Amino acid sequence: MADDPRSLAEAHWNALRKGGRIEARRLLGLLRTAGGGDEAPLEARQALAGALARAHWDAGRSADAEGARDLLDELRGHCRRPGADEAQRFELSKALGTAHWDAVRYGDARRAGRILGELRDLAKRGEATEGQRLALAEALAHEIRHHAGPQGDRERAASLLRDLRTLADRPHAPEEQRDALARALLDLHREEARRPEGERGGEDRLAALRALAERPEATASQHLACIEALQDAPWQTGLFGHRRRQEALLTAVKHAERASLDDRRAGALLGDALVRMHGKVRRAKDDAFADQLLDRLRVLTVRSDATIEQWLTLAGGVCDGLWIAETFANREFAEELEEILHLVTGPVEATVRQRMTLAGLLVGAHHRAVRHEDGRVSKALLTLLHAWAVREGATTEEGEVLGHGLRLAHEHACAGGETALAAKIEAALAALPSPPARAGATALQDLAAGS
Repeated sequence: MADDPRSLAEAHWNALRKGGRIEARRLLGLLRTAGGGDEAPLEARQALAGALARAHWDAGRSADAEGARDLLDELRGHCRRPGADEAQRFELSKALGTAHWDAVRYGDARRAGRILGELRDLAKRGEATEGQRLALAEALAHEIRHHAGPQGDRERAASLLRDLRTLADRPHAPEEQRDALARALLDLHREEARRPEGERGGEDRLAALRALAERPEATASQHLACIEALQDAPWQTGLFGHRRRQEALLTAVKHAERASLDDRRAGALLGDALVRMHGKVRRAKDDAFADQLLDRLRVLTVRSDATIEQWLTLAGGVCDGLWIAETFANREFAEELEEILHLVTGPVEATVRQRMTLAGLLVGAHHRAVRHEDGRVSKALLTLLHAWAVREGATTEEGEVLGHGLRLAHEHACAGGETALAAKIEAALAALPSPPARAGATALQDLAAGS
C-alpha cells in the first residue's frame, strides 16, 4: 500500500468515514511524504490533493474550524506548486465550496466573499474544467439561498442569480450546473411567494423553472424544482387558475417520473413531493384531483424494483387519503393501507433508517386512526405495532418508539373503557425487551415524552 498513493488515499477516506481520525492523520502523513515535493509523481500529488480536500471536509464536520482553515491553506499551497494540474485544482475548488457554505451559514460575509472570489478566479481561466465551474455554480446557489431569506440582501441575490445564469446558460454547460440554477430559482420563488403581493419582484421565477424543465435534456432535479414551485402556493390560489394548474402539475409530474426512472434518490424526492401536494389538495377538499395525484404515487411505487422507502411513502399518502377529509365512506384506502403495512412488516430487508421510519409510521397511523375513532383500522394497526415491536432483531431505538406507541394505545383504551384491550396491551408492553439503563434521557426519549 505504501507504494500506491491511490490505495493510501482510499484507505484515508475509509478511515474518515468510519470516524478513525488518528489512522486518517497517519495515512495523510504518508501521502504528504509521497506527494508533497515538487518532484513527486503526478499520481501522488493528485492523491494528496484529494486527501487534503476530504480531511478539510471532515474537520468542518467535526467543528474543527482552525484545522479546516489550516488544511485549506495547505491545499492552496499544494495547488500553487509547479506542475499542479486541473485535477488538483478541482479538489481545491471542492474544498473552497465547502468553506464558502460554512462561511455563509455562520454569517461570515467577508470570508464568504473572499472565497467566492477565489472560486470565480479558478473558474474563469481558459483551462478550467467544468467541475471547477460546477463548484462555482454550487457556491452561487448556496449564497442565493441565504440572500433569498428574510434577512438576506435581495439586490445581492439578484446579482448572484445573473452570474449563475450566465454560467448555466452556456450552450455546453453540464446539466449539473443547471441543477444549481434550478435550486436557486426555487429558493427565490418560495421567498417571493411569502411576501405581500405588492412587494413581490417582477421577474417570474416559475416561468424560468418551467423553461428549464421543458427541455428534452432536463434532469430529474430540474423537474422536481418545477413541481415544488408549481405546488408551493396555497391550493386554488395559484397563477394558472384551477383546471390549468391541475393540468400543469400532472404534466410536470409525468415528466419527472420518466426522468427519475433510473435515479432512486430522485424517485424518493418526487414521492415526498407528491405526498405533500396530495395532502394539500385533500385539505382543500379537491378529492377528484387528489385521487389523480395518489394514482401518480402508485405508479412510482407499484413496481418490481420498488424499495421499502417508496412503499412507506405511498402508505403516508394513503393515510392522508383516508383521514384528512374526515370522511369514512371509502374503505378501499383502509384496505390498501393495511395491505401495504402487512407487506413492509413482513420478511423484507431494510436499513436501520427505514425500520425507524416504519416504526414512526405505524405509531403515527395508529394515533390518527384513534383520533378519528376508526376502530377497525386502529386495532389492525395495533396488531402490526405489537408484532413489529417484539420481532427478533428489533433495535433498542425501535423498541422505544414502538413502546411509546403502545403506551399511548393503552391510555386510549383505558380512556375508552376498553378494559379487555387495555389488558392485552399491558401484556404486550410486558413482552417488550427492557431498554438498557442510561444516565440521562436521550433525545428520542425527550421527543417521545413531548418535552
